[in-house]
Amino acid sequence: MTIDEQLKKGFENIGKSGRQAQLRWCTVTSVDKEKRVMDAVGESDGLDYFDIGLGTGSVNVYPKPGSLCLIGIVEGRETDPFLISAAEVESIEVTAETIVINGGGLGGLVKVGELTEKLNAFIDVFNKHTHQVSTTGSASAQTGTAAAPAGTAQKVKREDIENKNIQQ
Repeated sequence: MTIDEQLKKGFENIGKSGRQAQLRWCTVTSVDKEKRVMDAVGESDGLDYFDIGLGTGSVNVYPKPGSLCLIGIVEGRETDPFLISAAEVESIEVTAETIVINGGGLGGLVKVGELTEKLNAFIDVFNKHTHQVSTTGSASAQTGTAAAPAGTAQKVKREDIENKNIQQ
């Protein structure tokens, strides 16, 4: 059974068990990205909450320590709390076949490494290119090669075109 199916079954069983879901406002005290959990302190009760789940794998939200958050507790099982929302988020990990942001009107994200290679290959050709020339109608026919451009284009650096805040 997947995590999503377990959550669905847990919510369906709330009414059957007679225990209500609970929400708690907390302040994040620490975040463990490897385990996808955080610890927090309750705002109203001062209780410590440990190993609060930060996602089920497809979407994981990593709040900033010290930020206010809302956690959920299902069927009174305070040993299995999970993050619902956070006032400040350090990062979000999304694993999906396709991700569409704001309707997708701008197209797909650029593959920075491949773009950098292609631009630099083009710049190399541009910096080295010459033209064959010949003149006619003068006393002596002249042929030869025109010089390469006087100025050269600069190579593209990956860090100049990469936004490291959005990674794929």
